[in-house]
Amino acid sequence: MSMNGSMTVGYACCYVPVEVVMAAGFTPRRLIPHGKCADADSRIYPNTCCYVKSLFADALGGAFSDMDAVILANSCDAMRKLYDLWKAGVKKPVALFMDIPKRRDADSITFFTSEFRRLASQLEGLPGGTPVTSEGLGAAIRQMNDLRSAWMELYQALKNHETTILGSDVFTLMHDESGLDPAGLKEKITGLLQAHTGKTSAKNGKNILVTGNILNRPELVFMIEAAGGAIVGFDTCFGMRHYELMVEEGTQDPFEALAGRYLLKPQCARMMGIADQIDYLKKAIEATKADGVIVSKVKFCDNLTYNVPAFQEAVAAAGARCLVLENDYEWSDVEKARIKVEAFLEMLD
Repeated sequence: MSMNGSMTVGYACCYVPVEVVMAAGFTPRRLIPHGKCADADSRIYPNTCCYVKSLFADALGGAFSDMDAVILANSCDAMRKLYDLWKAGVKKPVALFMDIPKRRDADSITFFTSEFRRLASQLEGLPGGTPVTSEGLGAAIRQMNDLRSAWMELYQALKNHETTILGSDVFTLMHDESGLDPAGLKEKITGLLQAHTGKTSAKNGKNILVTGNILNRPELVFMIEAAGGAIVGFDTCFGMRHYELMVEEGTQDPFEALAGRYLLKPQCARMMGIADQIDYLKKAIEATKADGVIVSKVKFCDNLTYNVPAFQEAVAAAGARCLVLENDYEWSDVEKARIKVEAFLEMLD
């Protein structure tokens, strides 16, 4: 139970169905670790994804002990092994595990549906958990669809090169999702849109699409804007990819509807089918009219690293320039990154 008395369940992957968490009587909360990666080195191999190490460091230090549970998904080998380490070394909160298919066919949706049902059963069994009913799932689906619609409206506004909405404004709300209910977050998004309605700003043509995996810290966003760039999209784990595609409402089996949406949404690097990922990136560049693409990559993320050469070719084919920035999640080498970003934006001139 969190500090404010609400029952919360943390999650660390955008493939986790927050609707199931809500229907079980819990508030879903993104895990945004702030722990020093090195603090986990005694318990985990040093050359492991820095996001995973930061998560584990925080867990060992009790940062998530106010939660009722966390959901760790099989999104990569590092996250899968984190579940084993969590069970062995973290007393509280309990970790639940959810598998994710790598394919996106009918059989995979059937399997993913069964995983969602199993997750629901586990959540129901937690202290304070409530039975997950079709009615409860339907209400959560409608609430999250409303939030997704608001997010996509905001991302659409960010693409407008005359908008006064800044990428840092949007990033702040992306980060804010960790502790807000869907209705409260939707209200903030609507307020931001209304505050900038009718206002125009002449941009300098340095329009940047940020793509990659986890981007939970604002350093890169501030660098781009300080150097005169305008962020026109966040194609990241908890950015546009997280909110595109609605869940079909009013179906006989809401679990299956959820599985279809989460598996068929724009995919991340861990999924099979790099051609689909490249096609999505090209369409994002075209939709945002980006002049440059910055690939933000957490160190030791093998899935994204393997895809980088293909992404660079795709960006060039779309008529844009590409910069690959690797970070250790803590952005400890921030000045070197700043120099690269400034040089990249100058090159766009």
